[in-house]
Amino acid sequence: MSIKTIMKGKSIWLLGLTSLCGFSNFTMATPADQQLSAEERACMSLRFDDFSKLERGEAATNVIESSFIKGYTMNATESEWAYKHSRLMGAPIPKSQTSLPDHCLVRGYVTPTIRFELRLPSRALWNQKYLLNACMGFCGDVSPYPPMAGIVRHYATMSHDGGHTAYGFDGKWARNNEQLKIDFAYRANHVVAVAAKAIIEKFYHSQPQYSFITGCSKGGHAGVMAAKRYPNDFDGVIARGPTVNYTDVNLVNCMDNARAVLNDRNEPILSSSEIPMIAGAVMAACDHKDGVIDGVINDPRLCDFDPQTLACDPGQVTNCLSSQQVNAVKALYAPSKNAQGEVIYGGLPYGSEPEWVGWVTPLLEQLKPFAYYAATEYLKYIAYPEALDVDYDWRDFSYQDEKQNLQEVSQLIDADDPDLREFKKSGGKMIVLHGWADAAIPAYATIDWYENVDAFMQSHDHEVRDFARLFLLPGVIHCGIDGPGNATFDAISALEAWIIGGVAPDSLLTQKENTQGAVIRAQPVYPYPLQAIYDGKGDPTKASSYRPGFLAP
Repeated sequence: MSIKTIMKGKSIWLLGLTSLCGFSNFTMATPADQQLSAEERACMSLRFDDFSKLERGEAATNVIESSFIKGYTMNATESEWAYKHSRLMGAPIPKSQTSLPDHCLVRGYVTPTIRFELRLPSRALWNQKYLLNACMGFCGDVSPYPPMAGIVRHYATMSHDGGHTAYGFDGKWARNNEQLKIDFAYRANHVVAVAAKAIIEKFYHSQPQYSFITGCSKGGHAGVMAAKRYPNDFDGVIARGPTVNYTDVNLVNCMDNARAVLNDRNEPILSSSEIPMIAGAVMAACDHKDGVIDGVINDPRLCDFDPQTLACDPGQVTNCLSSQQVNAVKALYAPSKNAQGEVIYGGLPYGSEPEWVGWVTPLLEQLKPFAYYAATEYLKYIAYPEALDVDYDWRDFSYQDEKQNLQEVSQLIDADDPDLREFKKSGGKMIVLHGWADAAIPAYATIDWYENVDAFMQSHDHEVRDFARLFLLPGVIHCGIDGPGNATFDAISALEAWIIGGVAPDSLLTQKENTQGAVIRAQPVYPYPLQAIYDGKGDPTKASSYRPGFLAP
């Protein structure tokens, strides 16, 4: 029933209840209303539907805005970011894409404060599938770009803010707020999926046949967490660069990296100007080890670069590193260890240097590296039930001493439990992807987690490859497409072929695109532990020149 009249460009809201004063829908309708299709009216009326009883109120939802969008052309910024996010999601769209299909745009929130955006392709276009893009970093923003990208491929697509408003690695929203921590940790992705499916059913008069969750970093963590806590929410998971052991990511990996690159006055030891020299030296030492010199290190574990080779000779002051800088670089590559000398988190991989700008050297003079903010904001506001004193010095923190005190937050937010039997039992499938050039979340942690899942499932007579496969992507950075590696891959089609067609992904085609979106290099990646081996004679930019195998040490 329509309750919106358009008059001189302004919306006039009317109470159009059929029971009110005996007025019928036709009595209240205006000429403008009568020109709307049934689909447009169904979209616009979503804001007046009652979603307050979802999960007996635990997922109470309010639609704030619903409007039918026709013939929308993205501006240059929207088009560029939709293109980038489509690759982040593993559901690529063409670089040239500027138009969006007709769709219903829905904005609202799930109790208490989880804001979302849901775009629903027109009924004639919808592919009967729901796609949730989980938020990244510390969340805090409802991005419009993933839903834009998703509806190009005709998915009902959603994004959300994780339950709070923030920017970057800002953790202040979590200060002494247990509910917001729970929403951020795992609840938000569950309840927005409940809300989305209810809205989808109202609009299309049908539930989605298949539901997927995709994301990178914290968004990759979200898919793994959903598979553990809510194994029936999603049929398929795409987890890229997942922060599976979330507490260790921030308080071991990022903390140690921050200590490595900041002096006692919290000033940077390295500058962005030194990064190209370091990256060039690493590539010169290790690029050839995979049989192809192409600016990509296929397996950093085979690299034997020594940062000491960049140390300044006596009297040399340019194109070299000071002893303090050499030690900082060595610390970045080195794994984090506990008091017993056991590795608890892998170091930054060789080949990740292009992404060091920002993560280990400041983007701007007035900023500190991202690793510093991720570590200190998590420590101050998220790690403990009660926030640390405002004057607490982050350098006083010892993971070794505090590990027991961190158990509460670890149980809340870490997604590294290897028991995924219920997800497998539900028929769920998972594609895990991690870039070897990831400078934010080293791939070593994901490999360790995947091997733990493999060992656990085998001990219970299950094979991990039957439902979850890990693909390591040479030269691919964290959640981006600007690194040296092939960052375009259609993971969602592979996932659908696995779930719907029963065809397991024995390889995944990856492509490198130029600034115009043209493919300039293609290479397959194979499920871990297999690697792509160059045949030694074919065109190294063609996928047909590679076979599965293992690179020789």
